[in-house]
Amino acid sequence: MSSVIEDIKSRLNIVDVAGGYLKLEKAGGNFKACCPFHNERTPSFFISPSRQTYHCFGCNKGGDVISFVEEIEGLDFQGALKLLADRAGVTLTRERTGAKDERDAIFSTLELATRFYEAVLPKFPDAVSYLTGRGITQETVKSFRVGFAPDEWRSLGDFLAKKGVSENVMEKAGLIVRSPKGFYDRFRGRVMFPITDSSGRVIAFSGRILKEEAGKTIGASASAKYVNSPDVEVFHKSRALFGFSQSRDAIRSEDSCVLVEGQMDLILSHQAGVKNAVASSGTALTSEHLEMIKRFTKNIVLAFDADDAGISAVHRAVELALSQDMSVRIARLPKGMDPADVACKDPLQWVDAVKNSKQVIDLYIELLPSLHKEKSELRAKVTEVIVPFVALLKSQIDQGHYVGEIAKILGIKEEHVWDEVKRRGAMANANQLIHGSAINLNAEKLEYKNPPLSRLLRISRTIEGVLRWQEGLKENAINNIGDYRARFAKLLEGLPPIDVVLGDAIVFEAEARLHGSERIEEELNVLLRTMNEEILQEKFTAKMAELKEAENKGDVPLAEKLLTECQSISKELHTLTKNIL
Repeated sequence: MSSVIEDIKSRLNIVDVAGGYLKLEKAGGNFKACCPFHNERTPSFFISPSRQTYHCFGCNKGGDVISFVEEIEGLDFQGALKLLADRAGVTLTRERTGAKDERDAIFSTLELATRFYEAVLPKFPDAVSYLTGRGITQETVKSFRVGFAPDEWRSLGDFLAKKGVSENVMEKAGLIVRSPKGFYDRFRGRVMFPITDSSGRVIAFSGRILKEEAGKTIGASASAKYVNSPDVEVFHKSRALFGFSQSRDAIRSEDSCVLVEGQMDLILSHQAGVKNAVASSGTALTSEHLEMIKRFTKNIVLAFDADDAGISAVHRAVELALSQDMSVRIARLPKGMDPADVACKDPLQWVDAVKNSKQVIDLYIELLPSLHKEKSELRAKVTEVIVPFVALLKSQIDQGHYVGEIAKILGIKEEHVWDEVKRRGAMANANQLIHGSAINLNAEKLEYKNPPLSRLLRISRTIEGVLRWQEGLKENAINNIGDYRARFAKLLEGLPPIDVVLGDAIVFEAEARLHGSERIEEELNVLLRTMNEEILQEKFTAKMAELKEAENKGDVPLAEKLLTECQSISKELHTLTKNIL
């Protein structure tokens, strides 16, 4: 594997890879851009072509081309590697022998399941007829790897068992369900749609019932129309979008993303030529979904019927997107039709609907007066629907424009509209604070999700991996490796416990990243320096918070003491960061 890593790095320039996500500007021998990992107006994100590294002086994130893709795509190391290998035209192989780690085993099992479902589909004419009847071509079926799960209790489970997959791995992949009598397949009698991560690896499935009597769970009286994989280690529905890997390049080139609800909407949209579409797979749109999309574009398009029911259906999605400073447009559909219906019946009509989509507030200002003729009813609807959206806009110029438009259609003074906009803005901020408390107080009512690793934890795991790798070699590439171990231990002193015990995985990752490099010791020095910088940054942030509190309380002596400490930490930070690039 390590030689493959070097091959990928030799074929790809980090400037070219990052340039696919960012607008880069020349800055001497380097390139700069506004950082994709935090909001900023002045570029503090720099790329060094000579070192093939990046670093942001605003949020302190940095690394090589692989870690860049990990960060910006939200992938693990293997996922980023696969994405880059596809781009470089390199076939991934694994030189290591022995058992794969658990995540690898899960990914491998999900791939086997996908191939099983694909192979089974042609043997069931009813399933093929269903897809044909929905207007899906054979080419599209292959492109999206659509398959079929037979209406049998253990067809997939038995197939995987013959391939050497354990029941434990099948369960962790979300493919089987345990019962007192053993296990049975989660998906039965269903048309299967694989859900992938942004690198194209299958992470879950969504299964559409073919016949109402099929696929019932033991003791159940009815079957759901769609059944999705449960949240497992590699899949969290709040962070996965159907069709994202197939759409990402089109989203970037079109600088917009069309959001639809279901698998059929997405597949038929792509088939009709609107390839920058993704689907939430029937789950509610989340802020994590929007963060994925924002890596490629800030412009989204939603589709709905132009009536009150349609407005209500997308209200939450619009609110969420505007709160994240995204631009939202609406593609209007004929009454009673969804994107799949339109794309199947008249592909050009779907293309035109997306092309001619209107900015959401402009559309509502145009639409609501035609739906609500009574002045009192119109005022209520504008207050309920439009004003909250205006309150979420980040630009005061945009807010002023829409305040004027609202005042016109309601025949009232602008100051009254401004009062309501400000009131709604205050309510939105209060709700956000309440929601933050609810996460701690009512966790059982919320979806559980794995938070991303902190930067400090990621750096410490990388250092630990490099040290273990080198310590395990008869002839290592680091002079006085014990000194580096001592420096690392010193940095860990005084910190909350940091879990770096990942065994083989972190050693393999270190070897994969650095094998063959002549600068291993230099890289380790950079990692230790960056870890020190991260620790100082966290200390600086904490001290600044203390300083602000002291100033608010009017405690001048304490404020002066904390200011001196902040200045001292800032000086240390400056010394560390000035030589990184």
